[in-house]
Amino acid sequence: MCFEPPDTCFVTYVGDLDADIVARMNAALEETVRRHKPVDLLVDLSRTGQVMELVRRHAVGGMLALNPRATAVFGADFHLRVVVSMITKAIRLLHVDLRGQIKFFECEADARAWLAEVKRKETLQRSA
Repeated sequence: MCFEPPDTCFVTYVGDLDADIVARMNAALEETVRRHKPVDLLVDLSRTGQVMELVRRHAVGGMLALNPRATAVFGADFHLRVVVSMITKAIRLLHVDLRGQIKFFECEADARAWLAEVKRKETLQRSA
């Protein structure tokens, strides 16, 4: 994970994901969010392997703790898109108000362009 000033956390997952890996990443993200609110997430899943079952619970907890302004996910195969969509639905079923949208993209450039558009619209709304 790296922080791209002023407000983007770029997360790359490589290889198989287990609960311990995701819990450690969540802790690092939470620390970053404490210092740089609000944040957007840019998530690279293009090199992700298998996703273990317990990862879903940790992912839900992480999204609840972070509540990013927007999340752009790229490189996710069909299975990972389903997993992320299920996590989002679980959060919303818990009646938690996720502040931002989660969108999927084929490539990093499209994901970054969408995040820039989200920021631009938010700036326009604040200045209106």
